[in-house]
This record gives sequence, C-alpha cells and structure tokens, in this order.
Amino acid sequence: MSGGWNTIESDAGVFTYLIESLGTKNVQFEELVSLDAESLQQLNPIGVIFLFKYPTGEKPQKDKPQDGEFDFAAIEAQGEQNVWFAAQTIQNACGTQALLSVLLNKDGSSEDGNVDIGPTLREFKDFTSAFPSDLRGEALSNSDLIRDTHNSFARSSPFISDESRVATEDDDVYHFIAYTSINSTLYELDGLQPAPIRHGDVGACPREIFADAVVPVLQSRIARYPQTEIRFNLLAMCEDLRVQARAIGDQEMLEREERKRREWRWENALRRHNFVGFIGEAMKGVTAAKVKDGSYDKWVEDARATTRKRAEDRKSRGQGGDEMDIE
Repeated sequence: MSGGWNTIESDAGVFTYLIESLGTKNVQFEELVSLDAESLQQLNPIGVIFLFKYPTGEKPQKDKPQDGEFDFAAIEAQGEQNVWFAAQTIQNACGTQALLSVLLNKDGSSEDGNVDIGPTLREFKDFTSAFPSDLRGEALSNSDLIRDTHNSFARSSPFISDESRVATEDDDVYHFIAYTSINSTLYELDGLQPAPIRHGDVGACPREIFADAVVPVLQSRIARYPQTEIRFNLLAMCEDLRVQARAIGDQEMLEREERKRREWRWENALRRHNFVGFIGEAMKGVTAAKVKDGSYDKWVEDARATTRKRAEDRKSRGQGGDEMDIE
C-alpha cells in the first residue's frame, strides 16, 4: 500500500472493526436497506454515515448550503457547546473522517456523550480541541496511527497507482458525510464544507427523535439526483447489539450477532490478502498438468473458440469489440 490514505469500502464490518481498532468500545455499524425512520429508530442510532456519488463539477457553497444553514458559531463556541468539526484536507480519508465526526462529538465528556471512544481518540480530540477546522483536518491527515488503522482495512491490490490527479466530471467519485444530533441539534458534518450544517432549529432534535429528523433531510438530498441513480449507502452507528441482546436475555439475537461478527472478521481478513500470487501459482499448476497429459493444445484452442464466440456475440448486440466481457 502507498504511504497516503487508501480507499475503504462503505461496509458495516469494515467501519465497526476500524473504530474498535482505534479503541472505541461497544459501538457498531449497521447497514440500512430502506430509508425510513422506523427502521432507523429501532437501532437507537448515535449518528449515520451517508455515502453518495459526489458531483465533481459542483463547487461547495461558501455562503449557503443547498439544505440547512452553516453554523460557524458552533465551531467557535467554547467547552461543551463546541462542535468538533474538521476540514477535509486529503483524498480518501472521508470515510474515517465522517465516523470520527460523530464519535468525537459523542465521547463521555460531552453533554451528548455516552460513548467510550478510548484513550487514542480522546488524546487526539484533546490535542485538536483548540484548533480551527483546517488545522484539525491537517492533524487528522498527519496522524500516522489513524491513517495506518484506516489503511489496514483497505482492499489489498497490486494494481493501485501512487499517482494522483484531480477528478473530472466523467469520474465516479463517492463521498462520505455524517449526520448526528449535537446539543440536541441536527448537524450535517461534511469536511468539504466550510462549517457544520444545521438542519432545523437549535435544540429541536434531541437524540430520541434523531431518526425522524434525519430521514427527511436524506430524502431531500437523494431527490436532487436522477431517479435512475441508486448508488447510495447508509450506515447507522449504534450501540453494540450484543450488549443489547445480553441485557434483554435474547440468546437467539446474541448468537446471530456473534455469527455476524465472525463473518465480518473473515471478510476483513480477505480484504487484507493479495490473491494474485496464489492465482499465478494455480495457473502454473493447471498449465503443467495440461502439458503433462497432452491436453494443453486442445485447452488453448477451446479458450480461443470461446473468446471468438463472445466477440461475435458482442458484435451482434452492437457492442464494441474492445469491451471486456465478464461473466
């Protein structure tokens, strides 16, 4: 992997084990398959992380966002009234930045705090508490520990280029942002914006009605896209569901959640592994076996015939001859 920040997936298992690796306790992520307040409220969420296709030709509004109001006073306030907000200063860090934007506003020392964020993040928050948002973003980008933890959940690939370039309107670029209730106020935390975005009146969104308040905001945002655009993802940050299962004595729920954790650990292990070498050795073995039993020439000819047939099929469907066909 390169020395910068690598892309991570919008995945509940990735985000859950990422924050656990940073020291946060008894918090997990759940993916939502439907955007309705009832489904979200059942999880009693701390906040949500929203992934969407970012319009690369659109410049952030400095005076007024498309929805809500910029709250510059919130990042200038002192003590518990201060909203921890960081400007995004580097590519590919927005996933981790979004989840930290929730956690660092929910630690046990704050008014809304009910999360044990652990000593690592507590120290980072204390260190950056007096910084303006741009320096907070720089501090996050330059944190070796947070960056290395983030990168440990990136999918391993030998084909990642270290070259960087500015995205164009033809690129599919995706961006993570966070929504949470801070000081009983609904905030959108997007490091590409100049300040936190307040939705609704101050004090009008205690955590108990967070789901009812955030769903219309998300629906309004999604409605600005064409109806054919479905590439959105929503992850709810909530209390570890195993804790809830133990509290109510639901053994079936506990077993289901433990099984989910085992699947997440397995999937995360696979993400870290580079299978190119294994595939190469497997192909060498298959080729050697074909040569040994005399079927190599027929094997190659059959493959060529299959390739020609696929090319003819693409041509008959009016597709370009240089398009990859993955089946």
